[in-house]
Amino acid sequence: MNRQQKEALKKLLGDRVRWDVSMAEHSTFRAGGRAEALADVGDREELQALVRWLRNSGVPWRIIGRGSNILVSGQGFAGVIVRLQGELASVKQERGAGHAGAGTVPVRAGGGCSMARLLAWCTGRSLAGLEFLAGIPGSVGGGVRMNAGAWGQAMGGLLQALEVLDDRGRLFRLEAGELRFSYRRLELAGLDPDRVIIVSAWFGLRLGRQTEIVARCRDYLARRREKQPAGVGSAGSFFKNPAGDHAGRLIEAAGLKGLARGDAMVSPRHANFIVNTGRATADDIAALMVEVQERVYRDSGIRLEPEVCIF
Repeated sequence: MNRQQKEALKKLLGDRVRWDVSMAEHSTFRAGGRAEALADVGDREELQALVRWLRNSGVPWRIIGRGSNILVSGQGFAGVIVRLQGELASVKQERGAGHAGAGTVPVRAGGGCSMARLLAWCTGRSLAGLEFLAGIPGSVGGGVRMNAGAWGQAMGGLLQALEVLDDRGRLFRLEAGELRFSYRRLELAGLDPDRVIIVSAWFGLRLGRQTEIVARCRDYLARRREKQPAGVGSAGSFFKNPAGDHAGRLIEAAGLKGLARGDAMVSPRHANFIVNTGRATADDIAALMVEVQERVYRDSGIRLEPEVCIF
């Protein structure tokens, strides 16, 4: 950005924009290049104004959630990285939102709300259905965008409606019938999901027994901790599972557990985790990713696709 653009952005957001930010501090990988600007927005009107300004100014931008599924490359990001805060990270019960089935309770969560916060809020009100999210990091917007799930369940199956903002700053409300979910992907008719911000999501949940909800959460969390590395930086599962197989199995079959580049390592505990064992750089992680892809391809003929967003 030039000086005039920086002054305009500061006028628009004030102290909610920061400059030359290390994204290692905002990523669960604990690694990443620097962003030219990191902007926090707190409501729809401010978000609309920012997106319109970014488009009109020709300034590149990316939306991130809680930093759990991203890696900013070592060369950094020349533009604005946007985070949703305030009312855009809140959660509440609402009536008349979406087409709830009999006995379901509509709950609205902002795109910037952490999945942990959403789950805790629902558990505290004895609302069941999202227990499979226990231990999954990230934001509601990111989770919906990737159709996050575990144990045979996914977020798309509980959605009643979405409110989204396109790259022209226009708000759209989409009902469940207008949404198409597949493995780790959301498709929106007439909209590019990569250029859309998920502002709010409505889930249809059901009343349950709080003790049973807590027990299911604890069970899922314990099962997750048994299999996944702890105490190191990571972005969760690094590669998408190819059809009919598992990325972790393919990586392990290629003999790549423990393979390292700098302080980036294929986890000895779960082969589909690349972990930061100390001071790994974004370039270390990217180089290890490419090597894993090449060696798995040579071993199996399958080209693994990263689940992590790298930019």
